[in-house]
Order: sequence, then structure tokens, then C-alpha cells
Amino acid sequence: MTDLAAADLYQRLGGTAPPRVLDVRNAEEFARWRVEGPRPVDVLNVPYFEFVEREEASVKRVTDWLGARGEDLVVVCAEGGSSAYVAEILQGRGLPAANLAGGMAAWGLGTAIRPIAASGPARLWQVLRFGRGCLSYVVARGEDAVVVDPHRGLDAYRGLLEREGLRLRAVFDTHLHADHVSGGPALARDAGVGYHATLRDFEGGTVPVEGLVDGQPVRIGRLEVLPIVPLGTPGHTPGSTSLLVADALLLTGDTLFVDDVGRPDLGGQAAAWARDLYRTLHERLEPLGDAIVVLPAHASTLAASGPLGAVAGTLGALRQRNPAMRLALDAFVREAEHAAGSAPAEYARIRAINLGRETAAEAELTELELGKNQCALSRR
Repeated sequence: MTDLAAADLYQRLGGTAPPRVLDVRNAEEFARWRVEGPRPVDVLNVPYFEFVEREEASVKRVTDWLGARGEDLVVVCAEGGSSAYVAEILQGRGLPAANLAGGMAAWGLGTAIRPIAASGPARLWQVLRFGRGCLSYVVARGEDAVVVDPHRGLDAYRGLLEREGLRLRAVFDTHLHADHVSGGPALARDAGVGYHATLRDFEGGTVPVEGLVDGQPVRIGRLEVLPIVPLGTPGHTPGSTSLLVADALLLTGDTLFVDDVGRPDLGGQAAAWARDLYRTLHERLEPLGDAIVVLPAHASTLAASGPLGAVAGTLGALRQRNPAMRLALDAFVREAEHAAGSAPAEYARIRAINLGRETAAEAELTELELGKNQCALSRR
């Protein structure tokens, strides 16, 4: 039996000879969420029970689908057990089938790290949690580094810091996340550094937060580790804050994506928050030059990746091609009101965990985070 790690599968899906994917979950699970790569993935869904009950017919479906082209095949299920069974059957028929170790649960936590070209004194890495479309960042100057919007898979950040010889000085969240459990408080606590966010999003919470102040450069003690200036950009949440790094990079959280904007309906005040977000996009960001590079906290699709795999775009380009930025105010508000009520039910529980009001065991955290994020306004 050949097991393939999630990160290895993602890398191979972006290569010149990507494998094909056989998903053996039930049809409902498959429709909700599937393996996605930097380029289109050829996927076939044949549920596991079909192989148990009708093995010959199921194997024939797979061989007919593969044809004579001979591509490698990776079998996927929820946690890696059913897919291992199917992969063994296929290997016994001479097919080059591997098993995705840990299944879609592992896929949901897998990460790919891409460096982004240095801007002035800043070096930056984008950490893509490819199964969820979550993006976070390690930003460094010299040996000092900060982490922005980390997810709960902390080893990805610790490994990068160690490999690059960096010292963590602070952790930031651009807003109170709803689609995933933040790794920010735990990463900051374990490293003995401050956890920074805008206090308005964390009112009533128990997480120790060092408040960001709009327009006031961040200092860690007496040290300005990097030229980082918080810019209040409300709308997705009341406290959403973008971070302007070295006057060149704008880490926008869920305010502005490459191909969309963050949905403003998660707090039950869709119209009011939509107007805040519209003002943010068209007034607060107006003074920033077109050359500013936007680096969001989510990607609606991995096709948003650039040549190096980084999800990014200049502010000028986004003003021209991002459909949500080109809507008039009334249409923008209508879109937000249409989205109201469609957020996954588990988002309320995740927000409570990120506020420190509730806790959850690892098994529940995995269940809460299954599936793609649904943070974009027009992709619900």
C-alpha cells in the first residue's frame, strides 16, 4: 500500500503530470467538498459501498475512466481507511493507485508555503491551507518575524520560523474568524509573545488581546519590528483591520480578496455592515496607490494563485477586475442581504471558540472545519 501525504498530493496536482483522483465518499460528502489543486483536477466519485457490494462493476468504472492513458491514481475518503481498502483492490488489478493518508481530514489541514518577493526591508511567506482556501503570512525583517492570521496547524509556522532562523515577536489576527479556529492565541502563548487584533471584534471574549490602533504603527515594546500600520477596514466584521507593510503590501484579511470581498452578513446586520464595507473599499482604500499588493486571508478558488502559487493582486488590478468592487452601493447591499442566513451553522460555534468563550476537542474542531470556507460575498 502506497500512502501519499496531503502536501505531496497538492504539489503533484500542480505538476506537469498530475494524478487523477478517485473519491470514494458518498455523493453528498463529495458534492459538498472535494480535492482541488492549482489547476483543474480530474476526479471520479464512486462510493466505497459500491466497491463492497459490486466490486467488478466498480473496478470497471474506474478502468473505463482511466482508459489507456496510464496516469497515476490517488484514492480519497473521509479519514483514509475506506480509501486504503479501495486502493488495495485497484493495486491488485494492476492499477497504480495510492491512498491519501488521513483522507479529507488531513487534506483540510494540509499547507503549502510560498515565498513572496521581498518589499523593502520586509520578507514574506504566504501559507496556504489548500483544503480550506485559508491564507496566512509570516512577515520578517532581519531575524524578527510576525505571523498574521495563523490557522490551528501551528507546526507549519514553527517549521518555517526554524528553517529561516527567525524569532517570533508577535502574532496578529486581522479580525475575529468565523470559518476556522484561529491558531493565533495558542501560537502567541506558546512563544511568550503578544496576540494583536482590534479590540472591537473581541468584546466579551476571554482571549488576552493587545489592541491595534488605526493608523498607529505597531511596536513590540520599544522595537518597531517592521513598518506595519493597521488600517481599520470594517465591513466583514466591525473590527476588521488590514495591515499595511512597508508601504507596499496590504494584508487585507477577509475585507478584500483577489476575486471577491468578504461577506458582511455574518453578524446579522447585513445591510449596515455592507455599507461599512462599501465605504472601506471605495473611501478608506482610495488613498492607497494602485501598486499596493493585496494579500488576502482567503481564496475562493485556488485558481487565484499566481505563477509562484501565491494568491495576490495589485490594488489597481483589483479595482478593475474584481466584480464586487465594481458594484454600485445599492447593488452591493442587495447582494449582502441576499447572502444573509446562508452561513454554515457551525460558524457561530467557531466564533465562540475564537473568543475563548467555548472550547472543543480535536475531533470536534476537525468536524467544524470540514469543507471549503464560505467567506466570500458572492460565493455562498
